[in-house]
Amino acid sequence: MNIGTSLSALNALSTQMNVTGKNLANVNTGGYKSSRVVIESGQGQTVKANVVKNNSQSPITPNKSAENGVEEMSNVDVVKDMAQLIPAQHAYNANLKVIESSLEMRGTLINMIA
Repeated sequence: MNIGTSLSALNALSTQMNVTGKNLANVNTGGYKSSRVVIESGQGQTVKANVVKNNSQSPITPNKSAENGVEEMSNVDVVKDMAQLIPAQHAYNANLKVIESSLEMRGTLINMIA
């Protein structure tokens, strides 16, 4: 069992959850452009996370104190981000369990040999 694959998956999923958390924290920050994470296979048996900025047009709202009378809001989609966070958390926990089981099996094997 290759722990390296699960470790790289943990890192990629951690990146995804951090990016989602940053998006959700900035949902009310004017002009904030959200990001998303694309998880893909890396070299060998690794998993990597690529962060992609979402430069799509954000909603505009009237703001008298803004220079041109309008302010660009954030383009964070709360429902989409929350929906992506749940499977990412489950995948993270599953990979963590794979590592724990692998270490436990190795410990048992060493005890049997010793």
